Amino acid sequence: MDANEEKHLREEESRQEPEKEASGLGPEEVRTETSGPETEEVRTETSGLETEEARIETSGMETEEALKAGPEQNKKGLWKGVVFFFLCFTLSFVLGALLCYFYFFGFPKRQENQAIHNGAASSSTLSDSNLENLESINLPRVTEKLRKIQDLLTDSYLYQENGKDAEEMIYKGFLTSLLQEDPYAAYYTKEEIEETRNRQKGIYKGIGAAVSEKEGGPLVEYVYPGSPAEKAGLLAGDIVLKVDGISVESLSLNYIVENLIQGLAGSSLEMVVNRNGEEVTLRITRGELVIPGSEVGDVAEMLKLQSGAEKQNETDPQKSEEQQPDVNRDVLAKLKPGDIGYLSLRGFYMEAVDSFISQYESDIDGKKKALIIDLRGNPGGDVEAATKLLDYFLPDHLQKPKRKDSENKTIQTENRGESASSSSLEVTPNPNRQFEKDKTLLLYTEDKWGKGKDWYAKDGHEVDLPIIILMNQNSASASELFAGTMQDYDRAWVFGTLSYGKGIVQTVRSFPDGSAVEFTTHYYFTPAGRNIHKKGITPDLTVEMPEADQFTYLRDRTKDLQLRKAAESLYINFIHDKNSP
Repeated sequence: MDANEEKHLREEESRQEPEKEASGLGPEEVRTETSGPETEEVRTETSGLETEEARIETSGMETEEALKAGPEQNKKGLWKGVVFFFLCFTLSFVLGALLCYFYFFGFPKRQENQAIHNGAASSSTLSDSNLENLESINLPRVTEKLRKIQDLLTDSYLYQENGKDAEEMIYKGFLTSLLQEDPYAAYYTKEEIEETRNRQKGIYKGIGAAVSEKEGGPLVEYVYPGSPAEKAGLLAGDIVLKVDGISVESLSLNYIVENLIQGLAGSSLEMVVNRNGEEVTLRITRGELVIPGSEVGDVAEMLKLQSGAEKQNETDPQKSEEQQPDVNRDVLAKLKPGDIGYLSLRGFYMEAVDSFISQYESDIDGKKKALIIDLRGNPGGDVEAATKLLDYFLPDHLQKPKRKDSENKTIQTENRGESASSSSLEVTPNPNRQFEKDKTLLLYTEDKWGKGKDWYAKDGHEVDLPIIILMNQNSASASELFAGTMQDYDRAWVFGTLSYGKGIVQTVRSFPDGSAVEFTTHYYFTPAGRNIHKKGITPDLTVEMPEADQFTYLRDRTKDLQLRKAAESLYINFIHDKNSP
């Protein structure tokens, strides 16, 4: 081969060798040659691949971290669930406890009202001791103890027990436990309930005398005409010392009357009384008598009934004036029959009130110029009976009267004279109580929660006469309610002495076996919002009965200073001009 051919082969190899090397170029050489757009594409692709790989690697790392953190997060979630459960449980327990407390013990405000009504608190909270006093009887404990006592009696009691009597005494003892706060609480057997109803009708089984509690023994206030007591010689003013040899000085009045004086008709008792410092022994045969529910009369005729003592005093005018120092005898002498009517009421029971209204319509209405209503010694009775009589006397549409001052006194006028005053716990009505407008409110009641009943006039009848109501220390309950309402509306004046002061209402609940329980449930308020419990009705004119005449005025009306003073006032203020020619 010549030199030219050899040179040609070398040039061919040199052209082919770069092509071979190009197919196996390294990265540096590729990057160098592939500049421009191709390089960008390669870079982009390479960057994309790296990102995916990075993501895959990162995702793998996060998954590993999540796997590591999973148990810790589960523990935290579990603790949150436990805490939430206990919070819900605690809240449910608290709410349940509050509901149980309110159900069994009432709302604190109600407890406060109850304590205030009972005179136990004057603030918005109750002390622990007061809350303990509000605890109800523990019936399971009592039942268990009674069972144990019964077992002892069954095993060891010498005599035969009377189960019925034992039950009755258990019930009586239960109600007797309330007497310290509620002297009117009582349990009545079927027989006692029937006897009470008979008394309301004026039917009595006994001796026919009215007695009151007094230091040293029961005081005989009044002896009914024609009664066994009158026939035996018992007199008003006697003080009972012994009954059938038993000293009664330290016994309660209810026990004396129910267990020693009352009894079967035809049986008798021996009674020792103190009469003007001397002991007198009487034998009284019990009987059944009917006492009229009301008494009607004409004041002029009543005051002219003269006893022997009054006739004797006519010869000694000075002595007579000394006995009646506050009475204008010249005024009373001018009274004529038909001027002033008189009506007394024994008690506020439907039978007595019906009799009272009947006698008013037959003997007073249209025949008299004024009226005296005698409620002295009236112990009260049924609220419904009292509202019936008030409805009869008052018109149907009167505005609710306002209290005359904050001390429960009446505003005085020239004719009304002086008023007594008394201080006691002030019982105020619920200020949010709503009443019907343009209707005559007769009275209303409120229980320990501030709830009660209203009574309104509705019979369309009224009595348009000057009226004076006589009261004394033995006028109580419904009689005070009647007088207070008439006083609130300025429809009557009240003469006499401060009344008893019973402004609470008892409720009687009967059982299927005929027995019943009675206990205090409400305060009552006159239309002006007065409660007279332990305060009494303050008379518009205080007239004290002379001590010498306290037990004789019912037999001899000429010695009835309170009646005479009422007649004098009515004549001067309302009748004098009508009688003038």
